[in-house]
Order: sequence, then C-alpha cells, then structure tokens
Amino acid sequence: MDALSPQEAPTKRRSANRQCQNCGHYVTKQFVRVFGANDGSLYGCLSCLTLRDLREGGGKQP
Repeated sequence: MDALSPQEAPTKRRSANRQCQNCGHYVTKQFVRVFGANDGSLYGCLSCLTLRDLREGGGKQP
C-alpha cells in the first residue's frame, strides 16, 4: 500500500503585477485587465486616483 503524503496548500502570493505601481495597494487581476496597461502594469488605483481619472486612462500612464 502506498503511503499518501500530505499535500501542501498552495500559498497565495500577491504578485507584483497585481499591485498599484503608484501607491502599492493590492488590486485584482480583473482590475488590472480593465484599467491597466496592455503589458499588465497599473499606475493608479481607486486608492490614489478618482474613478473619473481611471476611466480616462490614468491607470495606464506612469
């Protein structure tokens, strides 16, 4: 009979590309997809920009 080894739970790591490059707050993958640049970077979030600025592309520009 094979001994079952306990499986380690995958650790949730906050990826650097899921953080606002301006203030460092964590953002979701979907937020980066919608408001970030095409390369996956984000230069503004709701913590440091207004929603109006984000809608006008403020999260895409350094």
